[in-house]
Amino acid sequence: MNDVNQNSAAAGIDPGGSQEIRNQQEQRVLTPVRQREDWPREAVGNQQLRRIAVLDTETTGLDWIRHKTIEICAAIVNVDANGRIAAIEGMGSGVEDPGHPLPPEIVELTGLTDAMVQGKEILREKLTAFIAGCEGVIAFNSGFDRPFAEALLPSLPLMPWGCAMVDVPWRRLGFEPGPQNYQLMQMGRFNADAHRARDDVLSLIELLDHVCRDGESVIAKVLAAMDGKAWRFEATYAPYHQRELLKDRRYRWRSEGRSGVWHKHVREADFDAELQWYVDTFGEKPTVVELPVNERYRYERSWKPVERKARYLAEVQ
Repeated sequence: MNDVNQNSAAAGIDPGGSQEIRNQQEQRVLTPVRQREDWPREAVGNQQLRRIAVLDTETTGLDWIRHKTIEICAAIVNVDANGRIAAIEGMGSGVEDPGHPLPPEIVELTGLTDAMVQGKEILREKLTAFIAGCEGVIAFNSGFDRPFAEALLPSLPLMPWGCAMVDVPWRRLGFEPGPQNYQLMQMGRFNADAHRARDDVLSLIELLDHVCRDGESVIAKVLAAMDGKAWRFEATYAPYHQRELLKDRRYRWRSEGRSGVWHKHVREADFDAELQWYVDTFGEKPTVVELPVNERYRYERSWKPVERKARYLAEVQ
């Protein structure tokens, strides 16, 4: 073996080199997300900027009606014309006592304890004014965070909301969709202190500033979806026995009294394909309701299904 190695070295060949290269190709080095002090506090130069609030909540459960927000953080970021985050202008956060012991699973998930929240109260007016000065809000899962934030801050005006989880075509960009930290790791980043609101906001800012393989940042894609049109497709007359097709297509059930409707939030880029699928599947168009920019990702009880008209045999023959 020594002779082989000596001969290989003499010939300029590294017998272990190809394996080392393969090992390097199969490994990815994860870099910590940037902390608050690593970001500029103001953008350089006289450039056009968008002021966006990046928000996260920690709660005692999943239902905004029954459960409480125990921590919230919002950061105001400045987004330049190239879709990059030029600065974190400021951050505001707070914790609040829910009035009962924290569930053990929430303590394990967030690291918050009863002692850390006891007697604490979030400064609602101050935080409301902080967020309301922005042109929009982005959360990783806005369908979860928006109802909790609006319940906590009832004076917060109706604002446009974007959602990093669903407003970005992750698979088309080479990512496997998943939780925020999983997305970060696919980008080569990690946050060891995940699941405190401030840490999750910094993680989300890192994710939003990532430039995808098409040359556009994640936040640019979220803002494009926020600025674009969106609709709610209501499967008003879809047969009950075909509900599994709707589930597979990510339609959700909205109950209304003894009845309800399957529905889906459809973005501008997906409108034609979704409409064609629906017509091909059910032989007719869905009920299409345009969603105002400031009504997206609100809690489901904020809207009512379009009234279903009685259909007679003569109409369907």
